[in-house]
Amino acid sequence: MATLSLVAFWAVLLWNQTNPLQLVSDFLGFFFLGIGGAITANSTGAGGGVVFVPSFNALGMAIDEVIATSFAIQCFGMTVGSISWLIFFNGDSKQKIERVNLLYQTLACSVPMSIAGIWLVQYFHLLPVTSINTIFSVFSLIFGIVVLYHCVYLGKRSTHRGVKQLTKPELLLIAVTSFIGGIITAWISVGIGEILAVILLLRGFSVMFSVAAGVVVSSISVLSGIPYFISEQLINLDVLLFAAPGAMVGALVARFIAQALGPQKLKLFLGSWILFVGLAGLL
Repeated sequence: MATLSLVAFWAVLLWNQTNPLQLVSDFLGFFFLGIGGAITANSTGAGGGVVFVPSFNALGMAIDEVIATSFAIQCFGMTVGSISWLIFFNGDSKQKIERVNLLYQTLACSVPMSIAGIWLVQYFHLLPVTSINTIFSVFSLIFGIVVLYHCVYLGKRSTHRGVKQLTKPELLLIAVTSFIGGIITAWISVGIGEILAVILLLRGFSVMFSVAAGVVVSSISVLSGIPYFISEQLINLDVLLFAAPGAMVGALVARFIAQALGPQKLKLFLGSWILFVGLAGLL
């Protein structure tokens, strides 16, 4: 019923546009872009910006519009994906209750710091040290290399920690890196999910746990940042009208793709894709 309501709302919204048929012709491709971005984001923990930012840049959109529209699309895709992952961790019989509690403990530490980083950039106008495109490319390169290193050299090690809570040094590490991740996310629309996922992987947590945490913190982070972009009227609403439904469709299937791929293939895909994006941005 909820799905039908959303479809009906979208149809009415589209029909009330000045020229709906022309709009469909011009922007239908963004529906499929939304699907691809959401699948990548919600099956790996990487924010949808790794797909949206280079795509929108290639179309010649202004950088502020790129970031704002990417945030807006992720509000739909990452939120649907985070609900899917939370249902999995709360309902799957294979997940021990302490695993669920550990996920919430991780989020309780990460989310406030990520939001603080985003709001610092948005409301206190913390400027990047170089161009947004350069930051995006360098970040993608570093992230891709770290994930591939973990996959190739550490992949055979056990990633099922028998712990019920994070240590104090781990909590501090997550807090500091989440704050930095929030700043980066405000600049380039990706960062916090990737950083948290990598930190958890390197601390020995399973890839599914790491991806789930990355997806949920990304969802809450972009939701916290979207009021700023709405107030500044930076979001491309025509793109959002088609990309948002695609993002929700992609998010619904992403977790099942992640489970089907398995931990090693998932990390290999994630690292390879992000590395490619980073290299492409520097060329």
